[in-house]
Amino acid sequence: MVHEHPAAVLLLDAVTGDVVYVNDRARQLAPHAQLPLHVQQWSRLARLEVAPHQAPAAGTGARTLEQVAAGDPTTGQQIGTLLRLTTDPDNQPDQPGAGLDTEPDTKPDTEPDTGQTLWAIGTPLHAAPASLHARSMLVLMPVHLPQLSSRSGVEPDSDTGTGADTRGRGGAVALPSPGSVLATSSVLAGSLAMAISQPTGPNREDNPLLWVSPSFEHVTGYTAAQAVGRDCRFLQGPDTDPTTVAHLREAIRAERTVSVTLLNYRHDGSAFHNHLIVSPVFDATGRLSHHVSVQSDVTQQVLTARERDRARAAEEQARTAEGQARSAEEQARAAEKRARMAGEQARAAGERARTAQAGAEASERFGRVLLALSEALAAAVTVDDVARTVTDVVAAELGAAGGGLMLADPARTRLDYVSMAAMPPGIDASWSRIDWEEDAPPAVAVRTRQAIFHRDSAAMSSAHPNIHTHAAVPQMGATVNLPLIAADEVIGAVFLWWTQAQELPPAQRAALEALARYAAQAVQRASLLAQRRSAAQVLQQSLLTRLPEPDHLELRARYVPAAVGEHVGGDWYDAIVLHEGSTTVVIGDVTGHDLAAAARMGQLRGLLRAHAVDRAEAPSAIVARLERSMAALGMDGLATLVLACIEQTDDDRQAGLRRLRWTNAGHPPPILLHPDGHTQLLESTPELLVGLLPDTSRSDQVTALPPGSTVLLYTDGLIEHRGRSLTDGITDLRRVLSTHAGKTLQELLDHLVTELIGQAPDDDCAILAVRAHPEDRPRPPEAGPNHLPQPTRTTRLT
Repeated sequence: MVHEHPAAVLLLDAVTGDVVYVNDRARQLAPHAQLPLHVQQWSRLARLEVAPHQAPAAGTGARTLEQVAAGDPTTGQQIGTLLRLTTDPDNQPDQPGAGLDTEPDTKPDTEPDTGQTLWAIGTPLHAAPASLHARSMLVLMPVHLPQLSSRSGVEPDSDTGTGADTRGRGGAVALPSPGSVLATSSVLAGSLAMAISQPTGPNREDNPLLWVSPSFEHVTGYTAAQAVGRDCRFLQGPDTDPTTVAHLREAIRAERTVSVTLLNYRHDGSAFHNHLIVSPVFDATGRLSHHVSVQSDVTQQVLTARERDRARAAEEQARTAEGQARSAEEQARAAEKRARMAGEQARAAGERARTAQAGAEASERFGRVLLALSEALAAAVTVDDVARTVTDVVAAELGAAGGGLMLADPARTRLDYVSMAAMPPGIDASWSRIDWEEDAPPAVAVRTRQAIFHRDSAAMSSAHPNIHTHAAVPQMGATVNLPLIAADEVIGAVFLWWTQAQELPPAQRAALEALARYAAQAVQRASLLAQRRSAAQVLQQSLLTRLPEPDHLELRARYVPAAVGEHVGGDWYDAIVLHEGSTTVVIGDVTGHDLAAAARMGQLRGLLRAHAVDRAEAPSAIVARLERSMAALGMDGLATLVLACIEQTDDDRQAGLRRLRWTNAGHPPPILLHPDGHTQLLESTPELLVGLLPDTSRSDQVTALPPGSTVLLYTDGLIEHRGRSLTDGITDLRRVLSTHAGKTLQELLDHLVTELIGQAPDDDCAILAVRAHPEDRPRPPEAGPNHLPQPTRTTRLT
């Protein structure tokens, strides 16, 4: 077949008839030719002559290579002729006339065929770019005319009734009779498409087409206008072999001739097998300037070869069957045996299909289990949450009756259950702690780092005979003990149990082992969060003041961290008793709910305490000086606060009165609870947060503090919650204060926390309450002992 052999490509000067370029295959034909060289001289060096089959017919004689290269002078179409390659029997491959390779990228045979027939086809490059328009292209290919004739509808020789003799070597075969040569020539001329491309791009890897022959549209369905300017990769499609494409691109990149067969796609979308030969063309300086390609539609040849292979296989099977069918009895027994085997194979295939289907369904189901577990564990913030999530998900998705999670102690001496709520009924309390070296499944799992599966209690007892020294084994179905390993360290184990005895399938076991890995990461994350929260709470508590208890003033406080996050924030309270006996109280909130906010709060608290005791000033002056110090020290962050001073002159003391003087920097207003239960909101003109503008103006407000009254200072976590406005929050706070006005201060704060904050607060909250007990009677017992730190030597200005 044509597509099985390489092609020799020549470029000719259309004016002089000189050969100006040959590719590697053409160079094998005339290796000693010095270019440029007239085509007829090159033909003689290559030992080419017009094939004897091309006798004149219908007024058309055989054409010379020069005539073929010039093309049809009237239409510009490519034309062709048949040549015979004559070689001397003593000729060597490196001498002229050594013949074309019969396979790409291989050396020519050491004894080349004599009388090899070539098809020469030429076309003028009339529509090519200016650098090529004065050129003609000549292509020489070994041919196998009978197969091409079959593809193109050419009938066998009318004289003999047969096609060409297929004897020969490498596909270079004898030609059909002269009567069919002319028809075959026209078929070959239209079946080969030629193109010229030019390498472009940064790496010269793109090869847009500069010119295509008229038969390009016949082969590909694309006109010259549609093809020129595009890289020929546009013929590739979804089923084009990428390995063959890579081989083609590598040869083009290496600037060598390459021959491949690709599955390409025509303009109408239909696929065809395209035999492609690409040769590089170099300019006078030896630099690559163009690529010349020859293409042919070899779909029919590919299909014919495949059919021939199938026919040969069928013929071989027939011969085998003939040998097996020597006896009718033997045939019957063989058929019966095959039928039995087919039935068994069908049953086995069905069983395999059912097993595969079941495995696929199980994998999908267990994948959903792991997805549900990972989503649920994302919300788990404590180890208790992790334990509950694991047992709940396995119970809901895998039908487990329950289970538990155990943690290893730091010394790796024991395992302790986090919770035993989902353990088998009647289990002994001694199971809550398991020694590391015990012969119990959880201990074995953590020591060996392997999952332990048992189908029932009996199997567990048999595998662990010494388990009875620990406690009686409860009656259970299947059980599994999974080690929890995080960062290559065993941190605990998971125990799961079912009511029914069963062997868990491999897919379910794999899912459970993956579950243990998820759970281990969640436990490690929860443990780290717990350690971080604990450290944060220690820091927070260290920044909260032990409240003084001055005579007849009772001070009580609460700090409630948020339910989420690090359980620490910027809320704080403080109280200071000055030398002259006045008491200064503070409630504040630094923006943020993390360790950074707590650190900023600590800095601000210390600075404010220093300013409060440094000199005798009104609350507004203290806050103003605080802001200037923050700016000078480069302290970042904003805060709201209320700074209040409880004062009493000698006249006020004799009258049993106290006064509250305060300044408010963007904080929720204090509330005064009177002994009769009505409340007074201590509002004032809104002022900016601390730290926003250092030179902002601040003001003070003063109100009387009747005997038995209570001043409540608080942060927004007490009144502001999701779904409730600030106004509604203050209304609810005043209602709770009025309802419990007769309670002790401790009881009053307990009610505030229970009724307004609840079990899962959105925000951290600080509360400071000061109750002014009557001074005409002893300090009440519920106020606690009188406690005064060493007072400071300042005098409060009133």
